[in-house]
Amino acid sequence: MTGPFTALERLFERIFERPAARLFGAHVEPVQVRHRLERAMDGASRTAGGFVPDRYRVRVHPDDLAGLGDTVPGFSDALVVHARSRGYPLQRRPVVELSGDPGVSAGEVVVDATFEAAMEDGYADRARPGDGASGRPPADGTMVFEVPVARVPYATLIVRSPGVAPREFPVRAASLRIGRGDENDLVLPDSRVSRRHGLLSARQGGLVYTDLGSTNGSFVNAGRVSEVALGSGDVLQLGDSTVTVAPGR
Repeated sequence: MTGPFTALERLFERIFERPAARLFGAHVEPVQVRHRLERAMDGASRTAGGFVPDRYRVRVHPDDLAGLGDTVPGFSDALVVHARSRGYPLQRRPVVELSGDPGVSAGEVVVDATFEAAMEDGYADRARPGDGASGRPPADGTMVFEVPVARVPYATLIVRSPGVAPREFPVRAASLRIGRGDENDLVLPDSRVSRRHGLLSARQGGLVYTDLGSTNGSFVNAGRVSEVALGSGDVLQLGDSTVTVAPGR
């Protein structure tokens, strides 16, 4: 049953976000699709404990689909930026698909968001609190659950430091300490890197970087960060060193 606040929110969405195409006969614009994708991500985060989907299927009328052109890569990048601005954890870089659906009215945008990475990795099959091996509560009534093991993402780090040849560092652990000190897992011989600069952690199959109060800060794609989810192609800059996230090899 839909709650009154959810129904009211949907009413306002229909009033304020309905594309101008319904009034003026214009095609759906990319900015309208981006806003609907962001709303879908926000809505999912409220119902999934903060986690957000990794696959988004955008359905528009076939006439509107032709006018959108090759805009899919931009939508995926926009979702990454939106997730980071809201602090949503990403399992992987969002995948966006556009499709024409005659059942969707001209000028409308419908977004179906799913957790495909989680389903592929078996998260849907994990025992819920209170479930025994047979899916029923244990005979003694004790609430039990299996603590999920952090999945290590299949990724490689391309490391570049001043005066040192580039090197590849495969991610093999659920956490990876980065800094100038020898006690770190990934040591960066860089005077502008703090002794304990940052930490890479595996969360929901993705990589999350956390700055550990470094002196010169941490930057991802030229923007300063304190904590951020990383995807393939992202460049983490620490001091004069860079760490680029690449697919596993």
